[in-house]
This record gives sequence, structure tokens and C-alpha cells, in this order.
Amino acid sequence: MSRTLGLRAAISSGLITGTVMIYLVAVGIASAFAEREVVTGYLTLGRLMLALPPLAIGYMVAGRPLPNTQRVTHALVAGLACGALFAAAFLAAVALSPGIRTVLNRVSASLLDFVGFGNLGLEPAAGAALNVGLATALAVLGGLVRIAPVVVRRTVVGGASAVLVMGMVEPFLRPRLLQLSLPKVAQFMYDSHGLATSSAAMILVVGSLLAVTWPGMRQTARSRLAAVDPGTRGMLRWAAILVGIALLYTLPSITGTFLTQVLVLVGFYVLLGLGLNIVVGYAGLLDLGYVAFYAVGAYFTALITSPTSALGWGLNWWIALPIVILLSATVGLFIGAPVLRLRGDYLAIVTLGFGEIARVLLGSDALKPWLGGPNGILSVPFMIGDGTYTLPIVGTVTGPAATYFPLMGFCILAALIAYRLKYSRTGRAWNAMREDEDVAAATGISTVNYKLLAFAMGAAVGCVGGAIYATHLQGVVPGGFVLQVSITVLAVVVLGGMGSIPGIIVGALALIGTPELLREFAEYKVLVYGAVLVAVMLLRPEGLIPDASRRAELEEARELEEGELQVEYDEISGDA
Repeated sequence: MSRTLGLRAAISSGLITGTVMIYLVAVGIASAFAEREVVTGYLTLGRLMLALPPLAIGYMVAGRPLPNTQRVTHALVAGLACGALFAAAFLAAVALSPGIRTVLNRVSASLLDFVGFGNLGLEPAAGAALNVGLATALAVLGGLVRIAPVVVRRTVVGGASAVLVMGMVEPFLRPRLLQLSLPKVAQFMYDSHGLATSSAAMILVVGSLLAVTWPGMRQTARSRLAAVDPGTRGMLRWAAILVGIALLYTLPSITGTFLTQVLVLVGFYVLLGLGLNIVVGYAGLLDLGYVAFYAVGAYFTALITSPTSALGWGLNWWIALPIVILLSATVGLFIGAPVLRLRGDYLAIVTLGFGEIARVLLGSDALKPWLGGPNGILSVPFMIGDGTYTLPIVGTVTGPAATYFPLMGFCILAALIAYRLKYSRTGRAWNAMREDEDVAAATGISTVNYKLLAFAMGAAVGCVGGAIYATHLQGVVPGGFVLQVSITVLAVVVLGGMGSIPGIIVGALALIGTPELLREFAEYKVLVYGAVLVAVMLLRPEGLIPDASRRAELEEARELEEGELQVEYDEISGDA
């Protein structure tokens, strides 16, 4: 009985995965990525995108608390179901072609040739059979990776991830290597538009070694750090921080203009994520209208600094910033006050309403004399001079780098403030509220005051991001403050790990940086963004770099769930 239930679940999982693969082909994303090479002559991004779903479902199905042989069997069944559905859809498309294009205009003859391996000279039936075999083999491979020892799993995942990342950054890394007068390195690394075979093999080995040795090196470093005296430990910690700051300081000189602009965009979401993390990650208040604080900071900055605004003050940006922070914190208090009695979904809906109210008001005709309506406010001066200044070592700074340096400074400052808050008395009160608000109130914590403080602190950090955004674009318009911004910032917090400051940084790099690296496929940017989010939430629900307490909670819940499943399987087997 238990085996039958497990096979049914594997079949249903495989059919769902096959549907995902059909969708990827039907919308044209597989053909769009067909020519983007990862390893020249061997692997394209289009093939990889069709290989990942069966690989992932095999990995997930094999994660159930069963004997290893049953795990592999379930992975095989899931892959077989996935491949069979995908192959059947392919044969149906071939039979209905070209009439099917009246419904699905992306399904072209070249796409069907790509899916059915027509470039290898295969007939449609043989291509369908090959798809079934590949899906099954990939699912089994995913299952074997899941049940393998941790060392093997890290080796495979680390090496494959390194090859994928280095292959994806080719359009940006190769030109930069040539600009840095390193043509031999570029020639060794890349052949055509993907990794050369030799460099791919080297990256695979290096990535695997790093993935295997990194946990041991980290544990050794922690043990040695714990053994030294507190004074030396503090000195080493500050030395590491200074090295990191030095790397950030020199990064624009290494990356070039385009990647610096990507880093600026990532920096905005890091700053916003740090602010929202105070509200959601520390205090447990689900805020879906955080874009309102971002917009308030940008518009207050534009009103105070732009000589063409309704106020016409034309203040220096640095003088205006404290005023903007104070005003935005006050707005945070006003927004927080009406929602003090709300929790969970109700709080999320109300804050979502506040965000939409802010967006509508910014573009309304009623406030047009003050806020400019749909045209916004222009002529916002740059924060430092005219956007060009000189820094030691770096030299003359202009373009995106002119925003990058002060933005990174504010991100570091916000991270330090968030870190201090997390381990302060206020942070412990927020943590108690997040775990159980009623118990926190019973122990004497003023939940009203701490909720208002969380909204005010989150608004203050978010408004700084808005202030920098306004001066970066030298103007503000309502179209830049849509609901999608709030959703994206919340996704950064959840993906990176709620309550985790390093997680915010990694989450922003994953969600904001990754789609930007695929800018030539902008039509599918949101789809790639969603796929990354779904994959990470399924495979690592605690986040990429979770907070220690959050990780412990989720691991305890997972162990309890697996134990209950095992008992259920044992009871069913006993009844059978």
C-alpha cells in the first residue's frame, strides 16, 4: 500500500513537471535560449532549461523518508511520466503542424526540430523516444544525487553551479577581460559564445573542490576564532570587514560600466530589503506596501532639493537627507497607527492598500501642482556635485559609479544599524512579538510601541533608498513606485532568509542580478525571475543564508514532518 501511494505521488509529480516543460517550449523560452551557449559545442542554455525540471523533480521525489531503493524507483517513475507527457505533446505538435501555429505562434518548425533533436538527423518518433530516455535518466540522476553522501552532493552541485555561472557571464566578462588587457585569459576561458572545453573542465574541478572544502575550512576558521582571546577576535573581525569594504571600493574599476549599473540596482534592493527586514524579519509584520516609504523618500527629496519643484528650496542633498528621514519616519508612524490591531493576512491587505493609495496620489491631478502628476518632478540635483568627482585610488568617478559609492556606504551603514538592532533589547522584543504577540504582551512588552518603532525604522531606511533613487535619476515619476517593487523587496527578504542580513545581500544578487545578466532575453525576464524564486523556495525554504534561529525552527518542523510521514508509512505497511 505505501509503495503504491508513493508511486502515485511520483507519477503526479512527473506529470506536473512534464507540463512545466511543455509550457517552457510553448511560450518560446526554450528556443530563445537555444543559441546561448554554456559550454561551446556541448551545452546550450535552452537544453539546460529543459533538463533542469526532470533533474529537479528526481531530486525532490528522492527526498522522501523511504529506503534508498524506493527513492530511486520513485525518481525513475517521475522521470518516465515527465518524459512521456513531454514526448506525447511533442508528437501531437508535429502531427498538427503547421496548423498549431494559429493557436501557439511560438511553436515553429525550427522549435520542433530543436526539441526533437532534428539536428542529429532523428525522425520525430526517435526524438520523442530520446526525450523520454533523457528525462528518465536525468530524474534518476537527481535522485542519486539526493541520496548520495553529502560530500558527493556538494561536489556535483558546486561544480555544475560554477560552470553555469561562468558560462552565463560570458557576454560581460569576456569584454571586460579584453579591456583589462588580458586577451589570453579571455581566449582560454571562452570559445565562441560559451566556455571552452578546457576551461569548463577546470572550472568544474575548482568549483567542486571549493564546494567540498569550504564547509571544513569555515568550521576550522570558526574553531580557531573561538579559541583566541576576545580582543584578537574583534580585531580579526574588523580586519575582515575592512577587506570587504576595500573590495567593494575597487569593484567598479574591475566590473566596468554595465555591471556597475547592475550593482547599483542590486544596491537599491539591498537597502530596501534591509529596511523591510526590520518590519517583516524582526517584528513579524507582513508589509506589502513598503513601496510607499520608498516613494515618500524620493518625492520628499525631489520637493526639497529640486529648484523647479513647488517648494523651490533647492537644498543640498546632504542637508535635505535628515529632513527627509524625519518626515518619512513620521509617515511610517501614521501608516503604522491604524494597523496596530491587525495581524497576518489582514495586515498584509491593509498595507497593500496603503501602497496603492500612495501610487494613485502621486500621479493624481489633485496633487499635480505639488507633485507634478504623471510627469513627476524633474531637475533633482546629484548628491555630489554634478555627478563627477574624484576618489583616492579609483580616480575620476562618473556615470553609475558616482551613485555606487555613496549607495554602498548607506547599505553598509544600514546593515550595521540592523545588526545592532537585532541583538539589542529592541530586537529581542521584536523577536518575541514575531514568535507570539500575545505571549510577548503578557510578559510586559509594549507591542504598540514596538510595532510603531518597527514601521518608523523601516520607513527611515526605505526613504534613504528613495532619496538616492531620486538623485540617481535626477527626477521622480509615479511609474517607478508600483506594487511590483514591494513584491520584489519582500521576495528578496524571504529568498535570502528572513532576519538574515547576509541573506538580504545574496537574495538581492539572486533575484535582481540574475535577470539582469539575461537582459538580451528581456521578454522572459519575469519568467526566469519566477522560476528562480520557485526553485529556491522548494529546495531551500529557509532561504539562501537563513538566520540561525529561523533555520533551527524550520529544521525542527521538517524533522517532525518527516517523522510523522515515516510513522504513517509504517502504519500503512503494517495494515497491508
